[in-house]
Amino acid sequence: MINSNNTDYIYSANFDDGHNIVSPNNSASVPNSSPDEFSESDKSFMSHALALARLGMGWTSPNPMVGAVIVKNSQIIGEGYHHRCGMLHAEREAIADAKAKGNEPLLKGATMFVTLEPCCHTGRTPPCTEAVIEAGIGRVVVASADVDDRVAGNGIQALRNAGIQVDVGLFDDENRRLNSIFYFYKQHKRPYIVLKAAMTLDGKIATSEMDSSWISNEQSRSIVHELRGRLKAVAVGKNTVIYDKPRLNCRSDTPLLQNKPVDKIIFAEQNDVPTDSFASDGGRILFADRKKISSPDDFISFCMEHEIDSVLVEGGSGVYTWFLQNDLADRIILFYRPSFMGSDGLNVVGGLGVTKIHQLMNFHIHSVKQVGDNIMVD
Repeated sequence: MINSNNTDYIYSANFDDGHNIVSPNNSASVPNSSPDEFSESDKSFMSHALALARLGMGWTSPNPMVGAVIVKNSQIIGEGYHHRCGMLHAEREAIADAKAKGNEPLLKGATMFVTLEPCCHTGRTPPCTEAVIEAGIGRVVVASADVDDRVAGNGIQALRNAGIQVDVGLFDDENRRLNSIFYFYKQHKRPYIVLKAAMTLDGKIATSEMDSSWISNEQSRSIVHELRGRLKAVAVGKNTVIYDKPRLNCRSDTPLLQNKPVDKIIFAEQNDVPTDSFASDGGRILFADRKKISSPDDFISFCMEHEIDSVLVEGGSGVYTWFLQNDLADRIILFYRPSFMGSDGLNVVGGLGVTKIHQLMNFHIHSVKQVGDNIMVD
């Protein structure tokens, strides 16, 4: 289910393939080239660059997934992708790959296919535009212009100023879908937030004794691990940690996502909850003290400070309620077990202060499907 207040973005895909969240509906900062300017071989090489970019899925946050291919005389002489934040960007890795293969003399006049506009600023790594220019690349084909304020067309202009031919827009939509979280994060200046809950048909997430293992089935839980692999952090409340003793890691069957670090946001003071159940997966444990984080702006600032571009909210009831009350749910994924718990169970959501029907928050239902004996509403 997609928040109907989010009008800048349109829903594009489900999580079954682990790829897409939302698809930006905005125009690029740089006009795209005419489709007629791209040959069939151009399309083939850019498709390969996109395949390379996908290899970074789940690992590059808050950076985008980017792939690059360098071609000379219709042959690939170097290729690479951005593996992880802080490591070489795709362009520099592709150039390094060409040199390692003894193809440095072939770089001059070669064509680079890259899925995102090369950066032109110094961050954790030097500007990629400098590396492209120094390598003597003659043409650069870019899938999408960047929306990062530090780039946003300036990288393309820097290449053109150096006499390099730059063509933009080949498989633009495909790249934007792949990097939908990145585009949302950069354009909205906040993380993309998904609420996930497993419940009975009458909306109960635990018994009166706080037992909730397992309401959902194994197939549903597998989908949740794909979510954890695709998103940067999970967020839970104090009671969820105390009663469920969760590991909060990614146990995906997808090879690319296995052992992917998951940041853990805990809505509690640091000394209030035990963390010994958490998996040691390299993810950070971040405490969001509700005394300090009491408003949506506080939470957004907290996430931006820690470079968290996406959050999977996994409960419990009080946490779900807070996110809904503050209109901080971009998407909701619900797993229903075909059972009833009755009034003794814990409601998925507490009081929202709704007294009139027109006060209800509306979500668009994208899909309803059966997952084993569960029903998934997205």
